[in-house]
Amino acid sequence: MQGRALLAHLRAIVGRGHVITAPSATRAFTNGYRTGSGTVLAVVRPGSLVEMWHCARACVTAGCIIIVQAANTGLTGGSTPAGGYDRPVVLISTLRIDGIIPILDGQEAICLAGATLTMLEDRLAPYGRVPHSVIGSTCLGASVVGGICNNSGGALVSRGPAFTRHALYARVDENGRLELVNRLGVLLPDDPEAALALLDGGTIPPDLVARTDRADGCSAYEHEVRDIDRPTPARFNADSRRHFGASGSAGKVVVFAVRTETFPAARQTETILLATNDPNDFAAVRRHILGGFQHLPTTAEYMHRNAATLAASHGNDICLAVQYLGARRMPFLLAMKLAADRVLRRFGSALTDRLFQAVGRLAPHPLPAALRRIVDGHEHLLLLSVADDGIAEARRRLSRDRGKSIAIHTCTAKEAAALQRLRFATAGATIRFAAVERAAGALIAIDCALPRNRANWQIALPDDLARQVLARADYGHFLCHVFHLDFILRPGSDAAAFEAALLALLSAEGIMCPAEHSFGHHYPAPENVVAFYRALDPTNTLNPGIGQTSRGKNWT
Repeated sequence: MQGRALLAHLRAIVGRGHVITAPSATRAFTNGYRTGSGTVLAVVRPGSLVEMWHCARACVTAGCIIIVQAANTGLTGGSTPAGGYDRPVVLISTLRIDGIIPILDGQEAICLAGATLTMLEDRLAPYGRVPHSVIGSTCLGASVVGGICNNSGGALVSRGPAFTRHALYARVDENGRLELVNRLGVLLPDDPEAALALLDGGTIPPDLVARTDRADGCSAYEHEVRDIDRPTPARFNADSRRHFGASGSAGKVVVFAVRTETFPAARQTETILLATNDPNDFAAVRRHILGGFQHLPTTAEYMHRNAATLAASHGNDICLAVQYLGARRMPFLLAMKLAADRVLRRFGSALTDRLFQAVGRLAPHPLPAALRRIVDGHEHLLLLSVADDGIAEARRRLSRDRGKSIAIHTCTAKEAAALQRLRFATAGATIRFAAVERAAGALIAIDCALPRNRANWQIALPDDLARQVLARADYGHFLCHVFHLDFILRPGSDAAAFEAALLALLSAEGIMCPAEHSFGHHYPAPENVVAFYRALDPTNTLNPGIGQTSRGKNWT
């Protein structure tokens, strides 16, 4: 099919209004949240799994590249086009296909292609259960399938990367034919349309659902993160043990549904703030918790003072939005901001960022005075969230770590919420700083996983790199030894050379990149990951170029 014929076919499948071709309208899908942009022949928005199957099959028949996208919240451009392709690109947006089917009394759930973590959290609430991830990604409106396709990590200490062996997806085989692969653990009809229509219906008869072995999922990760003397990271995106079917596929298959584990909701939670000026204190606390606590904290979020300061100065409007409008409205607000950016771009860059920055500067500091004194007086901050039986244990065991060099503050509910908002605002604050400050150059954002046995967990730059940095924010998931390093360079710095030198430095120290944001078009994928991609997609039809691989047909 030529372009016009394919567009006509796609319109016949999903309706004219759901085939978008105007560049001004496709930018909402083709521009990434932090990085990545390109052009497409069309953006197609199917309203059911059956429509999605027909769209994918039409694109394969036409010889087009397919990029499947859900929420477009990735940080490495993994679900947006990048350019340099040898075939037309059709982007299939799945957000209209957001069904969720709890199974086994809510102990698991089947999530369709566009279901978000927020929707899953709401759907599980009557069962007293929660999804794999409930912090950070939830507030951005991230999708369940996107997290699994990228083995996303998240903040929850004992759950590890998003993973499942149970998914329903399509792949393009060696002969260029689209085939449906059922590993969902559900007895579905052999005919693809009938199988997908059953899931579109929103209910599954219990006798069609098989019980599955979950020993390969989150239950194994707690042992990994507690193994603190291993010279390898606990989790990182190149770990082949978490590559299976849809899991880690990075868009190299068309995922229709995934089957995910759910978890009991906490009855009670408490947040404890630890602060110190000696990084050795936190190294000792980490070994103490992972080696001796019976109940691991729910989260253990690290912030360097520079990250907290930047979040307060350039992310205060985000804190205000979450405080007064609620985290669940953040995806809508982000979409509105991006729409405004597209309309106002002709009048100059970063106009909405400058407006929101002005609002943030007029507002009070996002932290209560008592917390602000702690943050201002200490270089390193650790936000521990503990739950249920872990609360009394944390209070008892951490009391022995209290001393002259480490401050321990049990937060009120108001203080805990303020700290969580500040931590959430950090990533957006670095983007804001780079956008609005005249003295700012390029933003380099790295997510990395340190070896579990590494005592010196700080990342020091050599002088030649440090001189190029205008501002820096270090934050991350401390017990997992996963850190986010955001560098705003000085104008005139060679961003590509800086990033290459930084990645080489980290690699030489046994630090793995990326840790949880997946390769996207940002990081080069190692050989084991490329082999996995090629096995899934031998003709290189789906999301070519991911992991900086070939964008050519048949991997040429």
